[in-house]
This record gives sequence, C-alpha cells and structure tokens, in this order.
Amino acid sequence: MVMRRVLGALVALGCVGLLSACSLSPALTSPSHDDSEKVAAVQMQHIANAVKHHDASALKKLFSQRARENATDLDSGLDYFLSVFPPGKLTWESQGTGGRGDIVNFQETEDLLGNYKVTVAGKDFELSFVDFSIDTAHPDTVGHYALGVAPASEDGYTASGARKPFNLWFGQFGIKNHKATGHPGVYVPQK
Repeated sequence: MVMRRVLGALVALGCVGLLSACSLSPALTSPSHDDSEKVAAVQMQHIANAVKHHDASALKKLFSQRARENATDLDSGLDYFLSVFPPGKLTWESQGTGGRGDIVNFQETEDLLGNYKVTVAGKDFELSFVDFSIDTAHPDTVGHYALGVAPASEDGYTASGARKPFNLWFGQFGIKNHKATGHPGVYVPQK
C-alpha cells in the first residue's frame, strides 16, 4: 500500500514536471522560437530581390503548395504586386513582426506575420506577408500564404476609425482550429 502511494506520488510529480516543462518551452509557446524578426528579414530579402528583378516566378516560388493551388489568380496578383513599385532602389524597415502558434494533438502550426515600410523612389508603401513556417498537420501549407502591398496612405484606419481595405485584407489571416484562416494569395484592391 505504501509502495503504491509512493509510486503514485512519483508519477504525479513526473507529470507535473513534464507539463511545466512543456508550458515553459520556447518552442511550444512562441512562434518561430523568438527569432521571428530574423526569419521575416530573410523573407523580406527574398521579396526585395524579386521586386528588384521584377521576377514574378521567384515570388511565386515563395508561396506554399496549398497557397499556389487555392489562391485566386495568383499570377495576375503577382503581376499587380510588382506593378505597384516604381523603378528604383527598394529599402525597407520593419514595422513589427510576430507570429502565432497552435498545438493540437501533437500537431503544430506556426505562422509568421511580417509588416514593413518599403520605400522606392521616394514613395512609401506598406508591405505585409503571412508565412507558415511550421504545419505538421498540413505540410503543403509551409511557405508564403499571403503577400500584399499598398501605398502607405492606404494602410490603417480612416479618420472615423473604420479599417481601410488593405488592413481588412491582412486582418483575415491567422490560425483557427489548427488551420490557416483567410484566402491565400496576393492583395489586389477592389475597384
């Protein structure tokens, strides 16, 4: 009887220790293991190189298989994205990166959100992207999921507090029930 109690207490302590370690593990609590700024900078460099060379196929390769299959007219969207930028040297500055993670039944999903102020030929733009760095349940989702750019004046909110179209578009992306939310592809303003 005493042996059962001791063994039961040891098992309980082991479980508490294991659960505590899991909840404190950076790999399980913080998307991209706290290196989201570095990972986003690498993705932004790929985007900048594609813009510099006006290379839609390089941009398309950044997108995940699932995004390429489910995006509405990805090729036209990428052509639009590239057409927004005037000729000239592109510089960028992070306006914040972050990510979200979800673990369900030992399946992990992480997304990375990149937000940048981009300047070309003296004109400012807001550039945002969503990249899934991990999706063990849906590996075909790993890669870019969404990419958008708008003149800086079109980002954010109106004077009355309403969200502007680019902000509405970017706000649809996330993770819910272990799946990507929002429609993949490239932001193209509605006319």
